[in-house]
Formats: sequence, structure tokens, C-alpha cells
Amino acid sequence: MDSKEKILSLRKLMNENGWDAAIISGSDPHSDEYVPERWQARKWISGFTGSAGDIVVTMNHAGLWTDSRYFIQAEKELEGSGIELHKTRLPDSIGIPEWLESAAKNKPGFKVVADGLTMNTDEILSIRHSIGKHGGMLEDIPDYLSAIWKDRPDYPAAKACTLPLRYSGKPRKEKIAWLRGIMSREGCAAMLLSVLDDIAWLFNIRGGDIEYNPLLLAYAVITLDDCEIFTDGRKFSRNETLELQKDGIDILPYESISSRLATHSKTYGNILIDRSTLNFHLYETVTGCFGNDRVINRPSPIPAAKSVKNGVEIRGMKKAALMDGIAMTRFFIWLDGQMRLVKKGKTEVSEIDAAEKLRQLRKEAGALDESFGTISAYGQNAALPHYSATENSFSYLKPHGLYLVDSGGQYPYGTTDITRTIPLGRLGKEERRGYTLVLKGMIALSRAIFPKGSRGTNLDALAREALWQSRMDYGHGTGHGVGHRLCVHEGPQAIRHNWVDCPLLPGMITSNEPGLYVEGRYGIRHENLVLCKEAGKNRFGEWLCFETVTYVHIDTSAIDRKLLTKQEINWLNSYNRGVLAKLSRHLDRDERKWLAKRCRPIK
Repeated sequence: MDSKEKILSLRKLMNENGWDAAIISGSDPHSDEYVPERWQARKWISGFTGSAGDIVVTMNHAGLWTDSRYFIQAEKELEGSGIELHKTRLPDSIGIPEWLESAAKNKPGFKVVADGLTMNTDEILSIRHSIGKHGGMLEDIPDYLSAIWKDRPDYPAAKACTLPLRYSGKPRKEKIAWLRGIMSREGCAAMLLSVLDDIAWLFNIRGGDIEYNPLLLAYAVITLDDCEIFTDGRKFSRNETLELQKDGIDILPYESISSRLATHSKTYGNILIDRSTLNFHLYETVTGCFGNDRVINRPSPIPAAKSVKNGVEIRGMKKAALMDGIAMTRFFIWLDGQMRLVKKGKTEVSEIDAAEKLRQLRKEAGALDESFGTISAYGQNAALPHYSATENSFSYLKPHGLYLVDSGGQYPYGTTDITRTIPLGRLGKEERRGYTLVLKGMIALSRAIFPKGSRGTNLDALAREALWQSRMDYGHGTGHGVGHRLCVHEGPQAIRHNWVDCPLLPGMITSNEPGLYVEGRYGIRHENLVLCKEAGKNRFGEWLCFETVTYVHIDTSAIDRKLLTKQEINWLNSYNRGVLAKLSRHLDRDERKWLAKRCRPIK
């Protein structure tokens, strides 16, 4: 079936059940960024492959709500589907709750269906509140799409493992004791966890159920006496199961979470949850078992603790960056050679070819996996910030213009994320200017010294100032947290223009990635990871700074030299000199010679 036929089947199902609107979420029961195939309902019904967005279908309308990262992509992928694009995060945007409220005004008894397993509690409650003003109702029916999604994939079942102390730097028993102290202070004898990287970090376990992210499908309940992980027990080896049991952790079936919560409600008093990340269906289960008065809703303390890396984790992240630098350097040497052949008409290199070569080189450098799908984008394709080349839609690299590659690796000891935009040959004046303005933003943020307690929002303008002076900007955030052999996109810190109330703390590793995108022409992004560090104290307070922990040279051949200040040139020369020093002993003679040429100082 194509999208139109699937929507017709859904409307038939809606008519049979008396539903006026159906919400199709793009998420799963754990709010994962990369959703297992079983829960990719948005993609199944619409063909839209972006990582953010929700669909609403009524009897006379079907719409996709998504943000500016995917406007261009969505318009292409929705063409011919009968699904209208609703743009979010714009001044005049109308969100799903408001849109459904307007629909509910015009029909008494308006009824909405949603899969409460795939939507968080606050989302559902917001919609219920909006339509409830006019007598509307929302019905939670887990997996309701299975009635028409006949070949729906099963649950993921990849193997899992425990993370050795030499990589984690802190025993799981110590982390659990810390969490129990917080539970006690909140007056709770139990806590429910549903966010997969929180569970992975707390118990020092990793899995393979989520693409790119080393996580396993699980829930967890921690009490003052014991711990329970709800997952497929066959994912762990016998020895690893015994290791967990020795630390007071039992493994129970994934599907038994609801019945176990009912049992716990008879034994324990209050239970601690984070409603903002808990799926609605499980929230209803918890409140139904414990009662509203015994359910304590607080932001989970785990993301903040996880974001501050310990010494072992920092060393692991730096080692991963070093190995990544070796792989990236070899990739650019390969690409340089390929472009020489392309220029002579002796070969062709597609965006997919380049991404695959980089994947192979990372694997040779010790990577277990990519940390996200590589964005390999040439020319106008790079103007799509989250572009993805496919077998049905890709471009060939040519010996002119700009090529953007945004990629990362999962190593046993850390996670990487890096973007480089490089010239493949001659460039226009406008491309050089854009390349340099974006680089000025990355340098400004790299050099920042800021007061302790600063939020990422306080620093965001540093990365945008050079672009703003030319009346240009970019629509995405400047920086996100990066996990330690966990999710490449991690909170709670962020560097972006909208307010995120989380201070930047020593030990946090955050991306630094300003960009510029000119639709139909080119895209530019420079990205390094930066480690927040102490920078001393004086009578004015305590100060912090960033240490760059990405070791890949920055191509200076595309720079418009007259746009850089002396301080910026000094930083750039120092950075490239440091990259050369770190990587040289890991490269052969010809590779060192190639890199040394690219790292020559500019004046």
C-alpha cells in the first residue's frame, strides 16, 4: 500500500471505532531519537524519514507537524501522499493541541485516538486539556495501528553487555546508592525509569536495540532494597546476568512492568517518576496502581549526573577522538585522491560511496558502530541540515564546490561527532565568505571564557555574531551534549538561542557546530566537540572555558583570509598544529606529509 491507501485504511478503522482523529507519533515507548522499526509508524504511513514530527489524520485532513530542520525534506517526501506539511516552531505556528481544539469546537463528542505507549504524558495531557474544553475525549489504545499494519516488525532483540569499570569509571553500586539517597530525600521508596540511556548509564550496561545508540529496550524500577531491569533476559550472557545479580539487580520480562508496578504498590509507599519522559500509558498504569497522591513527579537527576563525565570517561572520549581523527584524516586523503581521478574522468564517487568509505575507515580505527547516520552531502544537498543520501536519491561528488560530511563513531571507550565542510575544487566568492563566517563562529565559541553558572543560551550569540553581522543565520541549535558510549545527542545542556535552564559544568562535553544553509546552492557546517573546564577564579567570580576534544584538521584553502582577525588566525594555526602533533605518530610517512601540508599555518 502507498500512503494514500494506508490513510484510507486508517480512516476505515477510525469510522468503525467512532474516532474523529488519529494521532500517529514518531516516537516509541522510551522517547528514543532513533526509533526501532516496530514503532516507525510515522514513516510507515507517510514516507517521511525525518527524526522529528507527528501526524494527525481526520476524515477530511491528514497533516505532518515538524520543525525547520525538515521543511525542505518533508515537502519532497510528502509529495503525492495527500499529507499536508504543518511547520512548527515559527511565530505563527499552530501546534497539534490547538489544531485539534479547533476541530473539536465544530463537532460535539469529538474523539481522538492515540497510542499512549509512544507519546509522553505531557503531550497527551496537553491534547486532552485542549479538546476537553469543548467536550472532546482522547482514548489511549496501545498499538492500535497493528490492526492495519499487517507486516509490523517485532520487538528488537539484539545482544546486550555490561560495561567494564575501566570504561565506566564508576561502579554501578555507587551510582545506585547515590540515586537511593535522592529517593530517600524525596520521601520515595521506589523509582521508575523508562529512558534507555538513563538505564544504561545507571547500571553500566550497553545494548544494540536502538540504531546507532548502544542501548537495550528496558524499563527499570529501583527500590531502597533492590533493583529490577525489565528486558529480554536472553540479551545478557549467563556470566553477565550473575554479575548483575551479585550487585542486587534482577532481570524480569519486558512485558511484566505493569504487573510488577501493581505488586510494588502494595509494598512501597511513594514512587518517584519523571512525567516529562514517561510514556502516557505507563503513567496511567503507575497512577492507577499507586494513586495520584503517592506518585511524586520530579525531573530525573540522572541526565545531569550523566552529562558530567568522570576522569575515566573523559580520557575515553579523548581516545575516541584520536582514533576518529586518524580515520577522518585517512578519509580525506582517500577523497583527495578520488577527486584527482574524477577530474581526469577515471572514476565516479557518490555521496553513498564516500559515507561507506568513512564507515570502513572508522571500523579499521576501532569503532564498533557509527554514532548516527552519516550526512554525506555535496553541493545543494548540504543545504538540508539533516540530509540523508539513499539508493534512490543521491549525488555524485564533483571536483568543484563544497562537500559536507557530518559523522561520528561509537568506540568501546567513547563517542564522537564531527562535521567538516571541505572544498573539492574551485569555489565561488560567496562560498568562501560563508565558509569563513561559519568558521569565525566556531572559533569564537571555542575561545570563550565565561562565568560559572552560565547557560548555553548565554553563549549562543558568540557562534552567530559573524553571520548576524552579514544578516545571515541558521535554524538549528549550536551545541548539544554528547554521551560517553551512549547517545550522540544528550542533554540536559545545550547551546542554542532559546532558553535551556541548565548550567554548563566542568566535565560536560558539548558540540560546537554553527552552520549556514542556502537552499538550492550549498550548505556549510563546522563542528568540534568541546570539554567544559575550570578557568580559574578571582574577585569577580569563578570562570570556565572550553577545551576542544576533536582532532581533525580544518581546511584553510577555502578561507577568505581578510575576514579573519589576528586572534582567529592564531587559534586556527594552533589548532591545526595540535592536530598534526597528535596524529603524526599514528600515520605513515605519506599520510604525515599530506596532513602536514594541510596544517601549514596561514598568515
